[in-house]
Amino acid sequence: MIILPQQVIEVLERLENAGFEAYVVGECLRELFIGNSPQDFDVVTNAGINEILFTFRQYRISEEGAARGEILVTILGMVVQISPYRKEVVGNRVMYAEDLETDLARRGFTMNAMAYSPKTGLIDPYDAKSALSGEIKQVVAIGENVTVNVKSGKESTTEIVYDMSRSFTIQPSRLLEAIRYCAEDEYEIEARTRSCMQANASCFEYAEKSAVREELQRIIMGKFAARALEQNAQILKYIIPEIEPCIGFQQRTRYHDFDVWTHISKSVGYALPDPIIRFTMLFHDLGKPDCMALDAKGSGHFKGHGERGRLLAEGIMRRLDFPKDMFDSISWLIYHHDYRIPEDRKELKALIRELGPMDLKSLLQCEIADSRARKVETETEMTVKLRASLEALNEIMANGECYDISQLAITKRELIDRRLVKTDAEAEQLLNALFDVVIDKPSFNNRLMLLDIAEKSKSKLEKIEESRRRAVAEKEAERAAKGRRSEPLFRKKK
Repeated sequence: MIILPQQVIEVLERLENAGFEAYVVGECLRELFIGNSPQDFDVVTNAGINEILFTFRQYRISEEGAARGEILVTILGMVVQISPYRKEVVGNRVMYAEDLETDLARRGFTMNAMAYSPKTGLIDPYDAKSALSGEIKQVVAIGENVTVNVKSGKESTTEIVYDMSRSFTIQPSRLLEAIRYCAEDEYEIEARTRSCMQANASCFEYAEKSAVREELQRIIMGKFAARALEQNAQILKYIIPEIEPCIGFQQRTRYHDFDVWTHISKSVGYALPDPIIRFTMLFHDLGKPDCMALDAKGSGHFKGHGERGRLLAEGIMRRLDFPKDMFDSISWLIYHHDYRIPEDRKELKALIRELGPMDLKSLLQCEIADSRARKVETETEMTVKLRASLEALNEIMANGECYDISQLAITKRELIDRRLVKTDAEAEQLLNALFDVVIDKPSFNNRLMLLDIAEKSKSKLEKIEESRRRAVAEKEAERAAKGRRSEPLFRKKK
């Protein structure tokens, strides 16, 4: 049973009372059908743009998408999109349709080509119910019956076949959209649809870069991203040719149980659901096939694959017009993804000082995902150590522990003003000594405590200096007491 929010029912009733047809359509209806709770609702109608605007003149309306045939109406805090029937939408150009079925046909996949209203019930011209009602939900492309010529010996006959190609040729990003459904939910691509996708994979060349990047991001951010990437490598390689050498490439090392592409896919699934982290994992080992070298025992080594992977990833990101901040962050993380992370807390603080806390945290998150995806047993010794380092980093930042000399509770000027030192050089020397104390004992980073340590250090230094002067004076006195006879004899040259 499909239950609509009251705001959506009000939209449908307003249009119907004005003499128009009105239906809920698209992804929101699919989500309702399988028992989910969508937040965005789309309504289509045979009313024109001006008629929609007039019908909802008493409501808050946004005409920002009017060029695409989309009007946003706000009702009791919910925004509902209302559109006239459309046959095709390309950018900000729209071709309107006369009937509902034409509007449904343009939606690419059967599961998005249903319509519903309480007045008429469910309208399902492409049998989406069967694709969604089985044990495994299926992604099925909408096709059309076309007549083709078939040769049989010397004779030529015609046959009617169900062709799905148009769904992908008119909107190439749908090739990724189908994979995205598998990444976001437990969908499987139906066999005929998969064959059609592979046959039309060259359409990626005509896809909008922004649409491809957005769909690719939604794929890697999905709950089932690892499975979707593994299963659809033969399609994805047309949009990212750099992944093709990784597919089935065995690493021949005791540190890895999987081929390169399987490892990459699993690392994306294990990564923190952050676009920068997940894109890093998608690209991080693309350089391995180019850098593999076998030792005398036949074991694989991949020296320099971080730099090679960075260069390949930058080429991909340029092609897909990645934003500069993402580009720079992903590039840096790929280059450093094999960086050795120390276990010692003091060394970890030095690394925080060198790389910065946020960059080091992102690097650790990447290395943890990388480590988990290497072996069938995900919690390896390396993974445990990396988790411990991440926990230590979080503790250092949460507790405000000092990891840089600039964080000391006293300054060089204060040491000079209190006459604990005489020169800048002496002040820097004393600050470095205090920093060494605080690195080992974070609780000592207290102004009064550091001043006390500085006072004692000054006294100790003065005593050492006094002892040194006394020793020099005693030596001089001893030499004076021995007189001139203690001096070496002066001999004339012969």
